[in-house]
Amino acid sequence: MPEALPPYWITVKPGPGAQILEFLKTIPQDPNTLGVRAALFRTKDYGYTFTRTTFPSLDGTPLVARWTGQRFTRAGVVLVHGFTQSKDHKFIVELAEMFSRNGWSVLAVDLRDHGETRQASKAPMTNGWKEADDILAAVRQLRTLSKATSVSVVAFSVGGRALVKAMAQDTGDIAAGIAVSAPLGEYPPATPPEPGYVPSAFARFFLDFMGTKSFYEYDERAARFYGVDLRTFEARSGVGTDVAKVKAPILVLDSLDDSLRLARIKQGAHEGGPQSLAYRDIAKDNPNVHTFLLDRGSHGGLLYLSDPYWFGVITMSYLKHWQARDGDAVTVKVPAVDILAEGALDGPNASYRFVVRNHGPKSVGPLDVYVDIPAGARLSHCWLGAEGLGRCTSDANRLAWTLPRLSGQTTVGPFGAVLDISGVKPGSFNVVVSVPQEGVLAQEVPLERP
Repeated sequence: MPEALPPYWITVKPGPGAQILEFLKTIPQDPNTLGVRAALFRTKDYGYTFTRTTFPSLDGTPLVARWTGQRFTRAGVVLVHGFTQSKDHKFIVELAEMFSRNGWSVLAVDLRDHGETRQASKAPMTNGWKEADDILAAVRQLRTLSKATSVSVVAFSVGGRALVKAMAQDTGDIAAGIAVSAPLGEYPPATPPEPGYVPSAFARFFLDFMGTKSFYEYDERAARFYGVDLRTFEARSGVGTDVAKVKAPILVLDSLDDSLRLARIKQGAHEGGPQSLAYRDIAKDNPNVHTFLLDRGSHGGLLYLSDPYWFGVITMSYLKHWQARDGDAVTVKVPAVDILAEGALDGPNASYRFVVRNHGPKSVGPLDVYVDIPAGARLSHCWLGAEGLGRCTSDANRLAWTLPRLSGQTTVGPFGAVLDISGVKPGSFNVVVSVPQEGVLAQEVPLERP
């Protein structure tokens, strides 16, 4: 059984029938980049209701996932991470818990060569080809475990690319899908690196994750593993016209400021390379494909992290429309209050900034805002708004501000604090920012003292 919905979450009633897309456009997006880049790489533990499960992909590759089932509903959702990520990343875990609390059975899967699946199998990634098999297998596994009669999928980045390929070949397992920042353009043909090639820091991050010296070397090795030549491997990994062949409703969430698209354009690629928006022309005659192009939000999990309220309303409203349109078995209820926080080292000091937001239409308050500091740290100064104003109170290892009232659709901050960490033990340490309301997600800000 899911945990009870917190009393401070806001219930949203999706629009009726064919008006679902018009309804989604009325949900205001308020992305804020404060701290989200660091949060993208954080992992988080699942709650006690989630159980580890293993199962084979369609080609026999063992996959690892976490799932939780409901006894009173037949709607399920599979969550799929992006490249270099896993089911254990913060944004996937929080989204899984949000769906579960609203009545969905949930399965979050590690694709091949990612997360725990990487320890269970040596199967390399394929840019969407074999990952489509992983998604279809995950959908069938959730159906088996939870007895769900309707299963949808939310997939990020390369996971979204694989979702499009899975839905193009699906025969009825996937009720609906949401592809977030999916690279639906084509990757350039792999070629050996030029002599003396030195990868950029951006490319180095991905190559280190893949354990290879070049993308060509990895793709060539992956092609041999699957028994095909390199060009066949690339052809099967391509999207081509798959988006026009999708047989069930899919919402493609994309952002004009996608960091990967902008990076490709800066490198000289036309219209973002794999992040090209040309898929909109390919899919224009397919009534199942609904595109939602945003001004801001960047890429993948950043869309969730920069505005969890908006992302929760959009994804759950769309899927409820196609899975449980007229019933109350699944709901759309999201936390009204959230926190965005970041920190940085400056010699013997650690500086922190954060904001508190109320997305709901009604005022809340009074709110106590807490910052729990590590043992050995000492407060230098703290403020709200302009430095020197709105000082906090300090008690042992906790800083506190009191907000008498937080109006609807309002952001308060930035809150700031500078800590002297000369007394903190070397190594990793955390500051935790929280508001003591049930359902408000506390934000950890980890830093590393030399």
